[in-house]
Amino acid sequence: MVYKWVNNSLNRLLPPRCLCCQQAGQQLCPDCEVELPKLGTRCQRCALPLPQSDRLCRHCLRRPPRFTRCLSAFSYRPPVDQLLLSYKHAGHMANGRVLAQLWMSCCGDDVRREPPDALIPIPLHWRRRWQRRFNQSRLLAEQWGDAFGLVVTDALQRRVHTAAQQGLTAAERRRNLRRAFVLSPRANVTGKHLALVDDVLTTGATANAAAVILLDAGARRVDIWCLARTPDPGQ
Repeated sequence: MVYKWVNNSLNRLLPPRCLCCQQAGQQLCPDCEVELPKLGTRCQRCALPLPQSDRLCRHCLRRPPRFTRCLSAFSYRPPVDQLLLSYKHAGHMANGRVLAQLWMSCCGDDVRREPPDALIPIPLHWRRRWQRRFNQSRLLAEQWGDAFGLVVTDALQRRVHTAAQQGLTAAERRRNLRRAFVLSPRANVTGKHLALVDDVLTTGATANAAAVILLDAGARRVDIWCLARTPDPGQ
């Protein structure tokens, strides 16, 4: 109650501004929301943006990922890329909250048709968690868990402090993630439909490495939930 009163008072004194154009009034104005690069035709498995409605992209045909499908709302292009970078690296929490709400509008029907048993945020190594002071994937999982009435569980741990994935090729990303994840000691995933939560899916190396751990531990199915999906290089 006190929090809501303080929040309402701050909004009256400092009205929110659009995250993109800075116009006063709301956190994302209608004009800027329309301009966000929402995903159109995509791969039915990894959500890679496609020029036409092919069922699977060439990557999934050549090397099928272990996860079943990816639910994503946006293409990782301006201004979504800058909003997510500011969220993850500068702590602009409003960016993540607003994009997560829009994700629910885009993907909510799919979630309700096939709800998972639990959400699992992609974990950060403790060093990166200490540097960043928060895990962006955990915050997304909590927001979506509250909205859909789903359990959020830390069933995975990151035991290796890997180098940053940015700038690495797909093969380098896979090598970088070898033995990075481990199942939490008391986690029970046997027979469960799980959804891994992350902010962006790039090559899918991180998501696939985490899915392998869960499936090998007995999970029935693993999906990926993320805000944005990167296009193929050159698109």
